[in-house]
Amino acid sequence: MLNHIDDIMDATNLCHISIGLDDFDALKYGCTTHLATYILNELRKKLNTNIALLDYPNLVRLNPSIPWKTRGNGAIALRMGVSCSYASDLQELLQVIEELAERYINVFLNEFNIKLPDFEPGLVIAPHPLPEDFTWLYEYALTDIVILDQDLISKLIKRGFVFSQKYRKRGIVGALAAIMWSCRARDYTFELLTYRSKRMYGKSRCIDEESVKVFDNLTKGESFNNYDYNEGRTLIIPHGADPILYGVRGEKPEVVKKALSIIKVCEPLVGWTVFRTNQATDDHAVYRAIEELRPYRTCRTRGFVASKPVIIKGGSVVIKIFDATGEIYLAFFKPSKLVNVASALEIGDYIEVQGQVKMWSNKQIIHVEKVVILRASNVYKCKSLRCPICGNRMEKKGVGKGYKCEKCNTVILNPELACVKLFRNVTHKLFLPPPHSQKHLLKPIDRYGKEKNIYNCKLLPIDAATRILEPLEFL
Repeated sequence: MLNHIDDIMDATNLCHISIGLDDFDALKYGCTTHLATYILNELRKKLNTNIALLDYPNLVRLNPSIPWKTRGNGAIALRMGVSCSYASDLQELLQVIEELAERYINVFLNEFNIKLPDFEPGLVIAPHPLPEDFTWLYEYALTDIVILDQDLISKLIKRGFVFSQKYRKRGIVGALAAIMWSCRARDYTFELLTYRSKRMYGKSRCIDEESVKVFDNLTKGESFNNYDYNEGRTLIIPHGADPILYGVRGEKPEVVKKALSIIKVCEPLVGWTVFRTNQATDDHAVYRAIEELRPYRTCRTRGFVASKPVIIKGGSVVIKIFDATGEIYLAFFKPSKLVNVASALEIGDYIEVQGQVKMWSNKQIIHVEKVVILRASNVYKCKSLRCPICGNRMEKKGVGKGYKCEKCNTVILNPELACVKLFRNVTHKLFLPPPHSQKHLLKPIDRYGKEKNIYNCKLLPIDAATRILEPLEFL
């Protein structure tokens, strides 16, 4: 399905391109999705020509364990058909997009007095068809570390990729990865992001909680993670100072768009965009043997429990597991509620975990985000042996050393012990964090069985995917 976007080329006189954007957000303000919305809505005016979307804008989440990531580590790809005069000279189109990005940045710098020490933006344009031999860029940026060198950039330039000189920092990695996401048949979801008035930045968001529950009930089975009923907590509202008012996630674009007419807000909603995303897909959960694990890699791995659970400062639980290739520590954190599962594990249990590898001092440790108990070991309690000579209770002296009576010094090496198998309240199933603790890429329980692997692209008018309702309030 590599060229499924390009299969519709003959149906239009437009030429097809992908625009990649990443890291256009600061620590407190700005958002790359916000910039993408601005670009899409302004580009028609700037080019003064026909433009069509080939796909909903793509919001592509990347490796959540990278230490220098942005807030949600999300990059953007905009796939569109433009006049072939622009496609034949992508430098001209790049200049137009750079001007829009510069205006966006200047507004944030000047109006909000923002300092950007962590600002590492990247902007790339790629002609279609996209090169199949570079799909690894997405794979690595999602599950590992990508070292972007000049040799790689030179190879991509030969394939027609155009790199911004103005925005060519670390964000180039995410921009390229987002572009290359389309090249594989993979699971996907949709998210509607709505944007607030710039007058409201830094203030608490005002959204009617009951209307969120109404939306959740009306779209049950087709949307997910809208409301945590156990905690009494709305999940669609971000907590930062960024421009997003709320975001709802679902299986189809028409489902998430229903939020616009159902969810009630008590502050201005000045724009919205529907994104097709890799969120809630577990796309980052690559099966790896323990010997293949490295710092900052994501993984899904299986092993036998090799140590009793240890509770450390803050209530986290640490255990060790092993497989045929090596051993590694696991960390279960209190907010995930997986500490309860971890505390009940016994040596010999066979489990599968999903997470990211981090370094603790000089040790590799998996930060666990999901766990499955595949097989529970048997646990026995044995009565202390009585001395056959004097009747005193004997003491175990260590592995292979048998039991010794301290009263008469009698030693028995291989006694028959009276042991009782203990009941273990362990369920062989998948355990996930509660909805409010689930990260962007983690697949929630509601999505199991709803995986998709083919997206049938069709030409979309820009208004079907994004609108700025109040331009003066938007930027």
